[in-house]
Amino acid sequence: TAVMDTSTRRVIVLCISIALAAVVFAGVEPMLESVRGIPGPTIADSSRPFLAIIAVLAAFAATTAVAVVIARKVNSVVALFALGCGGGMLAMRTGAVRDLVFGESSLKLAAVECFVWTALLAAACHVIFRFGGRLPDIPETHEDDIDSPVGRSARRSWLAGIVGVLAAWFAVATLTKGQAVGAAVLGGFVSGAFGRILAPRTTPVYLAVAPMAVFAIAYAFMAFTVQGDIATDLVQGGFPRRLRSMPLDMAAGALAGTSLGFGFVRSFTEPKTA
Repeated sequence: TAVMDTSTRRVIVLCISIALAAVVFAGVEPMLESVRGIPGPTIADSSRPFLAIIAVLAAFAATTAVAVVIARKVNSVVALFALGCGGGMLAMRTGAVRDLVFGESSLKLAAVECFVWTALLAAACHVIFRFGGRLPDIPETHEDDIDSPVGRSARRSWLAGIVGVLAAWFAVATLTKGQAVGAAVLGGFVSGAFGRILAPRTTPVYLAVAPMAVFAIAYAFMAFTVQGDIATDLVQGGFPRRLRSMPLDMAAGALAGTSLGFGFVRSFTEPKTA
């Protein structure tokens, strides 16, 4: 049927787009190699930081362009998910918290990188929703407080970012890279779910930015206030949990997880027309 053909076409577009995003981000991996010969946990750890910054920005811009295509063919939330998947695949191939600590990386530079990723996520979300348009299941109400991407309703939904980061904090119990990325996705999922509950009639233009922004603030506070030998703390189990996820981990998790959480809650919070 026509409906099945449309659904199949959307699935194909999504799968191809995720694959393209993965390929683009994979091309960045060599630029992130540190002096230890492996991709570092942050961009600042690269032996060629300037080239690494250019490569990451170019890859993120290219995958955002791919996401725009998905937004127009499917919807903007699915586009954010695809973008997050691409970033997540790169995150899984970069260093973990052990590499950050024992490689003598700078926590302060990692904190700065968190804020850079927050800005990049905000820019990507703006572009994707600008060209992808409103979500089909969230009709326009003609009320600025509800329709505006930065209105009162949207700002209320951003509070979900706090809950999401707390969920990620509880989830990241070990030092493995997989759990760090998984915890970030869980944090994004909780943010997306609670964000839709708090603002069911508002298009979530910047909702994925909320957990990343909260994470960046929390990470920066810990990075600039932590004292003592962090290597010893890591070995003894006293290293702060919130510092166990790297900036790219949280950025990818915020995009992919928020999209999943927002979509999951759809059946429980059907928006009412004005």
